[in-house]
Amino acid sequence: MAEPPLLHSAGLLVGAGFVIALLLAAKPPINQKTVVAFAPWIVVGAVLHVFYQLGVTLKQPLFPEPVEPLFSAPAVYLTVFIVMGLIWAVTAMFMTDPDADYIAQYLSGMGVGTAVPLIGLLLWRGTDPAIRPMEPIYPAAGLLLAVGATFVITLALGLWRTSLVAKVKYVGPLVIFAHLFDAITTAVGVDLLGASERSAVPQLLIDLAAGLPTASLIGTGWLFILVKLVIAVAIVLLFADYITEEPVEANLLMGLIVAVGLGPGTYNFFLFVLSP
Repeated sequence: MAEPPLLHSAGLLVGAGFVIALLLAAKPPINQKTVVAFAPWIVVGAVLHVFYQLGVTLKQPLFPEPVEPLFSAPAVYLTVFIVMGLIWAVTAMFMTDPDADYIAQYLSGMGVGTAVPLIGLLLWRGTDPAIRPMEPIYPAAGLLLAVGATFVITLALGLWRTSLVAKVKYVGPLVIFAHLFDAITTAVGVDLLGASERSAVPQLLIDLAAGLPTASLIGTGWLFILVKLVIAVAIVLLFADYITEEPVEANLLMGLIVAVGLGPGTYNFFLFVLSP
């Protein structure tokens, strides 16, 4: 992670404060579908950071120099929050009878409409001769594994604790997927693609697994996957009642939890696809 210069940091903090003030004034309704609507914007942030990282790797910045620090991590997520928050607040302000589902649909639609062309542009950028040929097989397998595992785990939890899982029917699977996606792509990168881990806690778990006899058989990323899965499932079960009693606070917190999994997972996925 690279901290942006003081001027950029100050600008981000002021911008975020302004957006938060707008949201407090607009008071948009918040439910689980609102959290789902955050997901494409989290993907936007991750993709923009991949562009930034490609520029660093190739020593050819892909953003104009004055704004380039805004797309480093974690600054890029605050940058995207400001854009998303403005859209969210303005949408709520101009609705005479704000409807949570309609606002969520609009917000997610805008997010998808932003993410799709960015992903297309990123994949097109991957055809640059300066970048090694794209290697999508392992990352794609990791994505499919995360989707399949999320389905199976959610189904099992639903059969075991039907009433609890029903309370988090939208955000629960999203939390599980986000953190499985992050953990699985990390394991794919470390065990199959020779990537290094930038965060201290995952690296600690990977190092611990590397010292076990299983390392030569199943690699070193499995322990990180297991820990992330246990934490994600625990969060889903523990938040089931909280999200009913305090929906605004609980959903906003769940949105943050989704972001810290889906953002890094998406970043890993596209970076490994491009294999710079």
